[in-house]
Amino acid sequence: MPGDAEDRLRRLEELVVEALRRLERLEALLGAMSEEAAIASRLTIVFSMPAVRAIEAARRIVEAYRYASDPISRAVLEALADCSPRSVSEITRLVRELRGTASRRIVRERLQRLVERGVVVPVEQGSRILYRLAYCEDSR
Repeated sequence: MPGDAEDRLRRLEELVVEALRRLERLEALLGAMSEEAAIASRLTIVFSMPAVRAIEAARRIVEAYRYASDPISRAVLEALADCSPRSVSEITRLVRELRGTASRRIVRERLQRLVERGVVVPVEQGSRILYRLAYCEDSR
């Protein structure tokens, strides 16, 4: 009988170690997804975007975030998340919805930087210049 109790205790210890390993992997995965989830949540709430589209958009945005170090540039990327080409005025309005405030001049400056970095592309539409995420070219 003493050996039986020791075997069960050893097996229980193995199960606990395996459970802890799985929890660590799950924590790492959730940590990586938390930024996407936060962005998707914001897009859903602020722009009334369906959750599935918001999740897809958040994945594009997270990839583009490495080229945007400031909050305004990140808000510009979020404003372009649905892959629709937008004017500076439209982007500024959406950035205001996200941040509460935005200057058209600052938004234009950030857009120019993002264009220079290849994250945003200008799209000529007649005499107007609109902007779209470069990552969206693959999805069109």
